[in-house]
Amino acid sequence: MTGPVNPVEIVRRDLRRRQRQWARRVLRPVTKGRIVIEANPSDAQPLDDFRFFAVLGTWMEEDVVEATVRNAFAQGVEAVYLVDNASTDDTVERAVAAGAVLAESFETDVYEERVRILFMNGVVARISLTSRAPHIWWLWLDADEFPAGPNGLTIVEYLRTLDRRFRTVGSTYYNHFPSTKPEYIRGFHPVDFQPLCERYTSKHVHHCAGPHWKHPLQRFDRTEPFILAGGGFHTGTLRTREPLKEPATGIVTHHITYREESFSRRRLELLCGGPARNEFNEAVGNRTIQRRFESLDAVYAQNWPEVNNLRGEDPLLGVQPHPWPDPTSIRRWYDMEELEAAKEKWRADDPASATQP
Repeated sequence: MTGPVNPVEIVRRDLRRRQRQWARRVLRPVTKGRIVIEANPSDAQPLDDFRFFAVLGTWMEEDVVEATVRNAFAQGVEAVYLVDNASTDDTVERAVAAGAVLAESFETDVYEERVRILFMNGVVARISLTSRAPHIWWLWLDADEFPAGPNGLTIVEYLRTLDRRFRTVGSTYYNHFPSTKPEYIRGFHPVDFQPLCERYTSKHVHHCAGPHWKHPLQRFDRTEPFILAGGGFHTGTLRTREPLKEPATGIVTHHITYREESFSRRRLELLCGGPARNEFNEAVGNRTIQRRFESLDAVYAQNWPEVNNLRGEDPLLGVQPHPWPDPTSIRRWYDMEELEAAKEKWRADDPASATQP
């Protein structure tokens, strides 16, 4: 027979329980996903050899996917492996025509990031293992992302300078905004149409101690634990829970959410059409989709104070885009004469639109 329970002991037990819950909720995810930043040493010992592949996730991206693939090749990748969410437009055809390999296609009722990242991790694991290569750098891509190496280097040139200790590389992130017509023409680098951009940062969400919003470069090593990419490629984790090391200098990613106006409106309508779909997006963590949808009018009117900045913190509205300072850093797969000819053809085909701001 047990005696009465001391009220003080009840409080202590409750406090210990709450501490354990807090540790499970806060400490463990930070430990599993942490990335340690170190300077690339002056006496760096780069890998003697490695392969360089890209994995690209798409859903209804026929307007931009060709350029996404060509930009990856311009940055030095050997192959682009496409993971498509059953696009019903010409996304797959245009990606393959640009040189991509369709590695996986899957279908969902609505866009789900958790499902997409599962398939993309599977493709990376399968291709890495069957390649028999000891080391493979993987560039993880959304179709609206155009990464570039730092200091005028291509990404592959930069990777060749890194000490072998580094298995991931972070990226600073720039959201671009349309300010003139045409907002975009298929096949070209979007920065040639949208030089205005704003660096994206968040006060409350950090994936490393540096300024990197994503970590899209992750290395497969045959004799080391597999890196599992997280949703959006923001980070990666090891089953051993050991920290990943990244160099202090990362790459740059140009993020082009808003392309040609009518296309962008149709695509976001498919993603956000109706309350039921928005509720589902919120439930599965696609919280920024609705905010982009609601900002469409402000974006295409260049009403920058009314554009949702997607940071989820006060102030919720307002962006301050400025011209990208180094246009010469863009690696193009065409010459400027081709670009000007395409713009001239656009003006000739649609003179009414050409007169709009």
